[in-house]
Amino acid sequence: MEKNIKMKKIVLFNFFFITSFVTFNLYSQETYFDLSQDEIKIETNFDGKEIIIFGLLEDDHDTILAIRGPSKKLKIQKKDRYFGVWFNTKRITYNNVPNIFFLASTNKIDNILPESKLIQENLSFDGILRNKNYNQNFAFENDQNIWIQNFIRIKKEKLFYNQFEMKKFKNKLFQTSVFFPATTSPGEYTATVYHVRNKTIISKEDKKINIEKSGIGNDIYNFANNNSVAYGLFTIVFAILSGLIAATLFRRL
Repeated sequence: MEKNIKMKKIVLFNFFFITSFVTFNLYSQETYFDLSQDEIKIETNFDGKEIIIFGLLEDDHDTILAIRGPSKKLKIQKKDRYFGVWFNTKRITYNNVPNIFFLASTNKIDNILPESKLIQENLSFDGILRNKNYNQNFAFENDQNIWIQNFIRIKKEKLFYNQFEMKKFKNKLFQTSVFFPATTSPGEYTATVYHVRNKTIISKEDKKINIEKSGIGNDIYNFANNNSVAYGLFTIVFAILSGLIAATLFRRL
């Protein structure tokens, strides 16, 4: 089974390579990378999805791939123990931070661009929060970096922030396989490829990846987001009715 899957990936990759090579010759540098698919459907049995990103390499250039999105408010909390009970006492909410952040590069990314440029372009895990606005309910005590490191650690453990291998083929083609975990949120994601030479970004191009729920899950998700008050009331009523039905059944039994 695994051999068949690997063979399918190789055939698929070769097909995309030929297609990209022909397209590149026809349109020069207008298109230099592509995706195995740009839409992902989240169904009830969704357990994650792998996408292949591939493209052509430039001579004497390094290549960086970044996938980000969707940007939202993300929160990290710290618990303290009082009278034997743990409470969430400290909280930081970062604004406009990508929920998913994937990276891949042909070389160690710190050797491709200076740190200032990595932070400016949001190409660093540690730097992704440096230029973001945030709110907190406590005063920092020289521990801001610890909070940032814990935030990145949690995102990596959930596979939301990850660094993938970028393979090179005869210095003409690159290929990266990225995995979106089962808990990926619906939304629009942006895949960006940078060509870098002498620590300077020469060119970059974006492509979109749309992830959406399908079937009844999509209807429920849209209803919950577009009618939050009604959805909240519905869940309360449903919980009460479920409790009454369960209690009635137990009494009869």
